[in-house]
Amino acid sequence: MSTTATKRTRWKMAAGAGVAAAAATGVALSGVASASTTTGAVDPSVTAKTAQRTTTAQPAVERVLVGQGRMGAVTWKVDLEYYRHLPPGFRVPSFPPGIKTPKYTGLVCERMYLNGVRIDHQGGPWADCSPVTGAHQPIGEESLNGLTDKGTSGYRLFVGQPMAPVAYAVLTFTNGRTYRANTVHLPGTAFGAFTIPIGKGWYIRSVDTYSRDGHRLSHETEWH
Repeated sequence: MSTTATKRTRWKMAAGAGVAAAAATGVALSGVASASTTTGAVDPSVTAKTAQRTTTAQPAVERVLVGQGRMGAVTWKVDLEYYRHLPPGFRVPSFPPGIKTPKYTGLVCERMYLNGVRIDHQGGPWADCSPVTGAHQPIGEESLNGLTDKGTSGYRLFVGQPMAPVAYAVLTFTNGRTYRANTVHLPGTAFGAFTIPIGKGWYIRSVDTYSRDGHRLSHETEWH
């Protein structure tokens, strides 16, 4: 991961505990995220398009579009990729002595773009990827990403790769407005993601994650 391109915070969550997202502004189209109807309108300069599954020219690679849109004059896009086999050039992370290295078989990558520039590009082609032991290993992580100030200011993307049963996140900003983001799944796997575009000058008050039936799973206030 580049030390200048983005600030990323990750952690594994206990099974069933859920994973939360961050904040954004905008009116979203159906499929990826939607603005709350209970707290008034949100900034119309931020939009999101419907997620869709796509194929790639590379064998044994699957991709799903998590979201894309525009924040003012800045375009954004997030894809989730699954490599069923470890690609050439990827180095398995080393573990301290006494800890057995898992049998990694594949790779899950968040491909995040602002104005066509891939966040984390300075860290190499696999800087935004996590090795997995199979198609049904949940990730359970969150990241706040940007091209300025290590993701703490400017235009940013919050990406969550939640574990079941997280179906969506509701995000509240410091100005009281909210944003709902649905989890987009890669069919046939345990992998899924949601993304929130964050406009310049917008900050996070809290984020809550929910199951499909509306049961709240988590509440976080540490993101900014």
